[in-house]
Amino acid sequence: MAIWFLVLWLGLSCRCAALTSGSSIAVAPRRPPAGPPRLSIEPAGRVDLGELGPMEQRSQSYTFTNVSAEPIALRVLDLSPGVTVAGPALGAPIPPRSSAELVLRVDAQDWVGSQLRNVRLETDDPGQGRYYLPVRLAVRPDLTVDGVRRCFGDVAAHESPREVFSFLRETGQPLQVKVASPVPGYLDWELQAQGHRAWLAFTLRPGRVPPGMRMGLERVRVESNAPQQPSFDLYLEWRIHYAIEADPRRLVFQANDPDTLQLTLKARNGQPFRILGADLAGAGFQLGQLPSGAAGEQVLEIRRTVAVAARALLAVQCSGEDGWLEVPVAYLP
Repeated sequence: MAIWFLVLWLGLSCRCAALTSGSSIAVAPRRPPAGPPRLSIEPAGRVDLGELGPMEQRSQSYTFTNVSAEPIALRVLDLSPGVTVAGPALGAPIPPRSSAELVLRVDAQDWVGSQLRNVRLETDDPGQGRYYLPVRLAVRPDLTVDGVRRCFGDVAAHESPREVFSFLRETGQPLQVKVASPVPGYLDWELQAQGHRAWLAFTLRPGRVPPGMRMGLERVRVESNAPQQPSFDLYLEWRIHYAIEADPRRLVFQANDPDTLQLTLKARNGQPFRILGADLAGAGFQLGQLPSGAAGEQVLEIRRTVAVAARALLAVQCSGEDGWLEVPVAYLP
């Protein structure tokens, strides 16, 4: 037991000797606690610089007042991207009870949308804390379009409405625009560019719309050469009406449905009309007898004659309607 205590005492003695020898451990000096601010800043707090153009610069002046009895010097620790500061407040120590100006400048280039920026400063007094100059700004996009959604409205079968999207680069740089996604065959489009402007026009052709379609919402991707606005999604909404409307617009048999379903034709103006003829193209279905008289609402019967999947197209010619009304017919077991 005595030997064990002797070994422990010798080990502790050696460790203490090592700690007190020339190879001591370096300890970083502590920053003294911050004292009362010796500088006042006007304006104080976050400053809103408002809205800037895509290539615009904006300045904000600050006044630093030394409220202490000794000179104090300022230096910049770090800046947010696109921010610079300059002025007498950084050139020489600020005398006691005196003021000096500092100008913060923001460059909006390469930025878009809402932005927060800051400047961090410190003084030559180790007892002082940090000083900050936070600013808020919003940068307008270089390339804009006068709305990304258009509606053709309620379109008659014989109409061909047109909608135009206008593009503009605020910087005045030459604009290049291209349609980068497939466009349905019932939409004609035309693109024109001139300098920093471009126009993209779409025309709806109801005669090319597939049978059974009466409305749609098309999305068209457009790409540009503006670095911050490389692409846009444009939306085109359309609705087509006919003098005679079918209900339902697509007649679909399902496994649990009866073999015969009805298709109702109605005049939009409520006036009586006649069915002049009908044709059912495609195997698997049979059209019942056509009504002979005039009425504001006519009913057709279609019978399914197959037990496997089938598709057909019913075309009906009515008085008061130019062309044929087409209704897809299908069996989806």
